[in-house]
Amino acid sequence: MTRRDANWLIARAMTTAAAAPFLTPWLAAGESHRHDAAPADPHDWSNYRPKFFSAEEHEWLDEFTAILIPTDETPGARDAHVASFIDFVVNAAAEFAPEMQGQWRDALNWLRSAGFAAASVEQRLALVTAAGAPEFDHTATHPGFATYQLIKEMTVRAFYTSRVGLVDVLQYQGIAYLTEFPACTHPEHQRV
Repeated sequence: MTRRDANWLIARAMTTAAAAPFLTPWLAAGESHRHDAAPADPHDWSNYRPKFFSAEEHEWLDEFTAILIPTDETPGARDAHVASFIDFVVNAAAEFAPEMQGQWRDALNWLRSAGFAAASVEQRLALVTAAGAPEFDHTATHPGFATYQLIKEMTVRAFYTSRVGLVDVLQYQGIAYLTEFPACTHPEHQRV
């Protein structure tokens, strides 16, 4: 599945009847929007119950995404409820892209066969690092690379389109009229 296909799928998934629980609070939040603060998160992801993945698989996905975007001095994938968003999108794909559900089923089956569930935190980190090695070393191969790519692509998309990723981490302030454009203050960017 290409990035364009994934974008199209997410857009279509959001228009289905399954998207009503997500869109209703989001539209209501828009009506009470204040211009001096970021809008509230459109959905209470903390109470989300998986619809496509089992509770155990959802937990694995949450652990995997937290390795990819950990919480440190800034929020991470777990803070943005990335695993819940992925479950929401994959569940909604049933109508428009059932092959996507097959890809995710294969990915979770690979995690199961690789022993991700029983692994310690260090072993999980090592497994994710090994599965992602071909991304950095094009001569390397790994049987879990397709799973790594699938989860990573959706994790990045989900995180940086969430309120946590976009507003809290990237500090996006929306369409704003700027009267000045201050220069970058990072020392490594001061060289011309």
